[in-house]
Amino acid sequence: MDKKILKIIIIIVIIVAVIAGIMYFIDKDRMQKGEEVLFSTWGAKYAPVVKTNQNEINTNYENTEKYSKTIENIKIELSIPNEWNYEEMQKNEENDFYKYALKLYKNSKEQYAVLYLYHNPFGVCGTARTVEDITLNNGKQATIGYYDGSKIWSDISFYNTNKNIAVINYNLTDSEAAEVIELIKTINIIEEI
Repeated sequence: MDKKILKIIIIIVIIVAVIAGIMYFIDKDRMQKGEEVLFSTWGAKYAPVVKTNQNEINTNYENTEKYSKTIENIKIELSIPNEWNYEEMQKNEENDFYKYALKLYKNSKEQYAVLYLYHNPFGVCGTARTVEDITLNNGKQATIGYYDGSKIWSDISFYNTNKNIAVINYNLTDSEAAEVIELIKTINIIEEI
């Protein structure tokens, strides 16, 4: 009888350990994606993405929301169409390379762009890279970067205005990538003294 109880206890301990391991890996994956954890942070310093606005999908593209954020002495303003959602991304130990990040997405949280204010100037590798300059609505210039002959942009930088600000494309499709370019054309970057 004692051996049977010992076997049952060992089996229960193994099952609990496997379940705890699965829970840990699920939460670790969610933390890496910036999503809210399901079970625990497991002792990691972590703050999930804070959702500041979620507009319903609206076919009237003329309606926009004026967005403004001041980080230290830099003010960022842009017009976000009601069809687009945005979230201010919180920093944690795994992603402390930026001072500020704004996630922009339309239909899927897996296809988005992020507007970053980095601690250091934004830089890219020049291998298989082409660029295109665009004029923003305020008359200033921005540079769109493409890789490997793709027609979908990889990044948008604002070197003439602020070398630490860039927009990075994370899996946007053709039409949504083009919409983000139009959205970004409304940006105003103001360094306050």
